[in-house]
Amino acid sequence: MPNGYPAIERVAEHIGSSVRTLQRRLSEAGVTHTALVEHARRDMALRKLKTTRLPIGQVAKELGFRDPSSFSRAFQRWTGMSPRAYRRMLRQTALGAEQKQLNNRSADRS
Repeated sequence: MPNGYPAIERVAEHIGSSVRTLQRRLSEAGVTHTALVEHARRDMALRKLKTTRLPIGQVAKELGFRDPSSFSRAFQRWTGMSPRAYRRMLRQTALGAEQKQLNNRSADRS
């Protein structure tokens, strides 16, 4: 995806199929090319924001977005929050879990 949005023509060529055959098979499965790409981008975005410290602009680039603002709008649509807010929530959740573990260890020693 770093080369931009994966056009259905490129996907069909990559898997050795015609565009029409690929569209028919996707339709039979009840999905569209666009929906699959969006789902893959969302999953990759969530994973990259959670497991890396890459700048949001770099994540956007790796997912094939033209610019960080396009990525932020898409992420907001997918999750209801901005990429920055998502990372902040992950940090707060992790800190809360660490604090809980520390409290449990202290209580066990008493």
